[in-house]
Amino acid sequence: MPISDAELSDLYMRYAPILHARARSILGSAAEADDAVQETFARVLRAGDGFRGESSPLTWMYQVNTNWCLNRLRDRKGHDRKHHDHRDEIVGSDASDGDVPEGLDDERVRELLGDADDETRQIVIHLFFDDMTREEAAKQVGISVPTLRKRLAQFLRRYRFSLGLEVIEGSPHW
Repeated sequence: MPISDAELSDLYMRYAPILHARARSILGSAAEADDAVQETFARVLRAGDGFRGESSPLTWMYQVNTNWCLNRLRDRKGHDRKHHDHRDEIVGSDASDGDVPEGLDDERVRELLGDADDETRQIVIHLFFDDMTREEAAKQVGISVPTLRKRLAQFLRRYRFSLGLEVIEGSPHW
């Protein structure tokens, strides 16, 4: 039998603050804690009468909430690692953190995309924002991987030039 609205409301009133505090302590963000509580209660709704009653509802929801938070941390770590890899690709892997300018971020990439051709925009968006591999992005755009590498290298040279990290011979423009 599915959980009633009254039961759900009662569970939320009793346990949401506890779950939110737990999620915030793990994630360090009130907004992400809100997401964790919402996902926890979404799972309560989906489980319906599937809750076995082997523990209290709080114990079960606490576990669901904690697992969601830990998965979020894992995902965040992967995302941060990907951005670090992109930073290395842009400025060179031998650059120290002190060599990386303040403006190196997704917003600067978006600005430069405005001056790029459509194909280059697609490549950069698939690689930097959609987290595709070079092979996946090349297939999506309909080009070979070597062509993708060449177009990406051109974009990255322009990016480094715009940050003052590289001089493009022959022209101050791209």
